[in-house]
Amino acid sequence: MSDQVNVQRKAEDPKAGMTVGELYAFAQAALAYDIDPRTPVKITAGWRQQVQIITTRGRP
Repeated sequence: MSDQVNVQRKAEDPKAGMTVGELYAFAQAALAYDIDPRTPVKITAGWRQQVQIITTRGRP
């Protein structure tokens, strides 16, 4: 049985959406767990299409 790692980041301000810095921190966390950079991500967007939550799952 292989372990999977979930990496998730929520916007500090959901109304405004994620900043470039928050997206960068998410990418750094995923790469720190050695998740393949080609792994798809899932986002939750607000009514104005602002990114509120970003998630990925992979095997380290």
